[in-house]
Amino acid sequence: MTDLKPCPFCGRNAKISFKDYRFIGYNGIGDKKVMYRVQIICNKCRSRGKPIITPGLVNPNPYVSKWGNCFFEKSERCKKETEMFEPYVQEAIEAWNRRADNGKAD
Repeated sequence: MTDLKPCPFCGRNAKISFKDYRFIGYNGIGDKKVMYRVQIICNKCRSRGKPIITPGLVNPNPYVSKWGNCFFEKSERCKKETEMFEPYVQEAIEAWNRRADNGKAD
């Protein structure tokens, strides 16, 4: 996974935010399908990166309402959530890091 660059405004660390965005119905067996917003947010100044909206996903672990902490765990319990969110997290990180560059070379 790509590393998050510091906030371009205050220089502090940022985090990945996962939030329910929109309930869109049920799948064929009655599981809820929800769109999620994946976004990078600065821990200090609360600056936000471009929000990435997922297509409708079925929560593989309906007893866990927040997947943000689970995403970084390497346990078997979180493997399905991690695989499901990986492309959206990568897209959010890439958008944040482009914003953080502001055209400067490393």
